[in-house]
Amino acid sequence: MNEGDTLRIRFDAIAPRGDAIAHTDTKPIYASGVIPGEEAVVTIRKIRRNWIAVDVVEITSLSEHRVEPRCPLFGTCSGCQLQHIAYSRQLELKRDMVRAQLRIFGGFEDAPVEPVIGAADPWHYRNHARFTVRDGRLGYIRRFRKQWFEVPHCYIMDETINRTLESLSGRLAGATQCNIRTGHDEGELMVHPKLSLETPQSGQTHLFETLHGHRFRVSAAAFFQVHRAQAERLVDVLREFVGNDPNATIVDAYAGVGTFAALLANRVARVIAIEESGSAVEDARVNLSGLTNVELRLGRSEELLGTLEGPIDAVILDPPRSGCRPAAIAAVRRFAPARVAYVSCDPASLGRDLRDLCEGGVFDLERITPVDMFPHTHHVECVALLRRKHATRTASPDPRGEASCPPG
Repeated sequence: MNEGDTLRIRFDAIAPRGDAIAHTDTKPIYASGVIPGEEAVVTIRKIRRNWIAVDVVEITSLSEHRVEPRCPLFGTCSGCQLQHIAYSRQLELKRDMVRAQLRIFGGFEDAPVEPVIGAADPWHYRNHARFTVRDGRLGYIRRFRKQWFEVPHCYIMDETINRTLESLSGRLAGATQCNIRTGHDEGELMVHPKLSLETPQSGQTHLFETLHGHRFRVSAAAFFQVHRAQAERLVDVLREFVGNDPNATIVDAYAGVGTFAALLANRVARVIAIEESGSAVEDARVNLSGLTNVELRLGRSEELLGTLEGPIDAVILDPPRSGCRPAAIAAVRRFAPARVAYVSCDPASLGRDLRDLCEGGVFDLERITPVDMFPHTHHVECVALLRRKHATRTASPDPRGEASCPPG
């Protein structure tokens, strides 16, 4: 095969970035806009050592799951990779993708991945948007060809962001980036950079979000989940796993603005929250005020986890996309809490870290619950629940089957 050649090929799986994959005797072939199970005529765009990228000429066999994308920019914009797939099928494909990544990067041949928890409404959910500005207009950059295009309306953004987008377009001369974030309550809006405009206001230092009735201050530089309804579902998973134990001590590592610490504090005796970002810790101090059983520590999780003294009953790990550093994994293995909940937006780094946590038979991987925090995109959030071998089951009212972790 050579670049420029035309092929007719059937695609059989989904790739981590939402493309369809055709597995061949030589190299996997990747195409965007194709659904696993479809056959297409393609031309080879690029050949690399381990993969081939193609452009679709014609789809000759349409999937029953194919739908008309709602957004007219679909295909031009690479922000939503799955809008052409019925939402129920998106959830099934994401589960398949999580399983595949755990097998490839973690060695888990049959990981206990549950069905993906879908969103009640998969549209207009994002509370945070980052736009690239050209000549005062707001848009996105395409993933592959790095081309800018204007975005007058985004179907996965909160409607408050779309209204703000419309009011700003053409009025940002000199700016190169624009961040817009909206909160739970009407009027909660944050626009950066600071603009010389009266309406809307801009340059706000923070806004307030609400999850499960708890109000959270979120600064401009701090991280907060972009889908508040699904974030509540994720917290529900953690609450089930932690249970109600008035004698338990839990650690919330990579605690951010204190979201999990605040929402789990009334279920346990003590929470130790660890966060290295100074701005996030300032928010966490506000968000955790009045919770007398929460101790907030500023520092890197991989360093502070190693200083903790037991007993620790449960640890929540919610690291950046790249996953935990080895020192953090080593610390958790060393004091071996009865339960570990690992929250991850990247199944590849999750698989790697679960493999390392389980090495030597320290933990059983009990289950992995994916939560669709990002409908119509390839992203998926996962909560992996591990239990120390031979630990007494007291926290979860619904024991599930366990999977033995692979050898190291």
